[in-house]
Amino acid sequence: MLLDDPPKFHHRGETAEDARNMAIKTGIEALIFDLDGVLLNSMAAHVAAWGEAFREEGLKVSEEFIYKNEGALDWDLLKRELQSGNKAMSRGMFEALIERQREIYFRGYAHQVQMYPEARKLVESLDQSHLRLALVTSSVRTVLLPSLVSWIDSHFQVVVTGESVNHCKPHPEPYLKSLEALGIGPEQAVVVENAPAGIRSARRARIFCIALATTLPPEALAEADHICLDHRAFTRWLRTSRICLR
Repeated sequence: MLLDDPPKFHHRGETAEDARNMAIKTGIEALIFDLDGVLLNSMAAHVAAWGEAFREEGLKVSEEFIYKNEGALDWDLLKRELQSGNKAMSRGMFEALIERQREIYFRGYAHQVQMYPEARKLVESLDQSHLRLALVTSSVRTVLLPSLVSWIDSHFQVVVTGESVNHCKPHPEPYLKSLEALGIGPEQAVVVENAPAGIRSARRARIFCIALATTLPPEALAEADHICLDHRAFTRWLRTSRICLR
């Protein structure tokens, strides 16, 4: 479903009418945002940092693989990818690789990364709405610049980062934890994502998920409930949806 379609607020398998009646009855109370690729134009930098870390270890991993597995690049996944090239990786090697990628990103790229202007404007405008805001990211706080952390803490009532969960996306734990902290049910929230793992995490938590095609083409985001091509389209979606904004 692309942005040109009229807003339809329902999970797959439900009728639009049933879901709309439920949403009107309960009310949407919160928007839950991913960070990288949704608020922060950082994915190219993360991919470059991963590329450097892989090359240092003599490993060859495609950029497409990294983009498609954003937020979900764990040991089992990478191990399977490397096995196809007859490479082996222990858990200890993987943990060291993660730390090296974070170090490369923070030292070489973090200061160059900017927020999407439309995303900043949208979040700051939502301060005046009834909606509560939450942030759910696989990134850890140590790779975020202090100025970004300060901005996040001033606009988001709930923040779930990679080090605060036992299971990363696509497991539902990150989004379930945000719902618990917000004190709401899944039918009272909308998630904004940009990657397949995040979409699956939200869907498994039973939260309506909108995908932004900022880092991947729409066909890679087909599991989302609704797809917007960019932040402007998402803003239009919010304005035309009587469910999301009062």
